[in-house]
Order: sequence, then structure tokens, then C-alpha cells
Amino acid sequence: MTVPQAPYSPQPPAKKGFFTLPRVLITVGIVLVLCCGGVAFGVYKLVDTVSDAVAPARDAAVAFLDEVEDGDDAGAYALLCDDVQQMMSPSQFASGAEQRGRIKDHKITGVSVNTTNGVTAGTVTATLTEAGGGTRQTVIVMAKESGAWKVCSNPF
Repeated sequence: MTVPQAPYSPQPPAKKGFFTLPRVLITVGIVLVLCCGGVAFGVYKLVDTVSDAVAPARDAAVAFLDEVEDGDDAGAYALLCDDVQQMMSPSQFASGAEQRGRIKDHKITGVSVNTTNGVTAGTVTATLTEAGGGTRQTVIVMAKESGAWKVCSNPF
């Protein structure tokens, strides 16, 4: 007696490759490294761009404070914007520096720059150390005039 055969013969199950899981993990790892590298590069460029934007305003405020510390009232006065120079003469500026008390050191604690309707302005926050030893916080308003940053607030 013969046993009837099935109308089809089942295929043996496909062998799973030994290296399938490692290949997937390596591919996922490479993609993650590339994505993280792209994000890191983007953050670096953002920080670099922001630093480039605020550095000139910071440098102008530091130059102003250095002139005040050195007692060079004429040099500091030249770094004031036109509006402030119209409000006070060089002698009034020097008098204000003496009345408020000379500073002997400064530390910049913050810088902010923005452009609104084509006008670029900013603020520089600093801790000033007075000749007498005390410290005080000040916010220096900065404005860009004719391509140069100027102090545009009453420094006293």
C-alpha cells in the first residue's frame, strides 16, 4: 500500500543569519553617532554665532570701563553715544566720575544684543569694584552708531 503524498511539499524554514542582529545594531549605532554629531555641530555653530554677535558690544563696554578705571575721562567720554554727549559735557562727565567714586576693577556678568526695526542695541551687565572696596552692579546700555558700539546710558 502506498501512502498518498501531499499535494505540496513544505519548504524547510529559512535559516536566520547569524550576523543579522549585529548588523542592525551597528547600523543603528552609526545613524545615532551621525545624528548626535550633527546636533553637536549645530549647537557649536549657534554658540559661535551668538558669541560673534555679542563680542563687539562687550568689547566696547570693557574699553569704556577700562578708560574710566584708568582715569582717562576724555577717552571714556569719546566712547559715549551722541545723545549722552549732548546731555553732558566732558567736564560734567569727569565731575560725575569723581562724585560717584572711581572704580578700580570690573567684571562683565552678562551681554544682550538685539536688532529691532533695523536698530541694533544691547545691554552689558557688570559688577564694578569701587576704589573704596565696595561693589555695585550696573547695566550699561549700548547702541551701534555709525558701525561702532557706544555707551548710551548715564554711567553714573
